[in-house]
Amino acid sequence: MIRIAINPAAYAAIAATLPGSVGVEPQRAPNGDYFIRLDPAVVNRLAAMRGPGESYSDVIIRLAEEGSGSAE
Repeated sequence: MIRIAINPAAYAAIAATLPGSVGVEPQRAPNGDYFIRLDPAVVNRLAAMRGPGESYSDVIIRLAEEGSGSAE
C-alpha cells in the first residue's frame, strides 16, 4: 500500500465510496489533509491521469464530478 495525502474536498467527494481495502489514517496532516493508503496500481493510475500542476486531490475531485454528471 502507498500512502498519499488528499485534501478535505477530495476526501468528501469519495468518502462514501471508499472500499474496505482503502486505509484512512486517523491522524491528519497539519494542513488538514487526510492520509489514505492505496494499492500501488491505483496510485499509478491516479498519477497517469494527472494533468500539469494537478494533485491527486484535483484528479479525484475531477473524476468524482465526471462520475456524478455535474458540470461547472
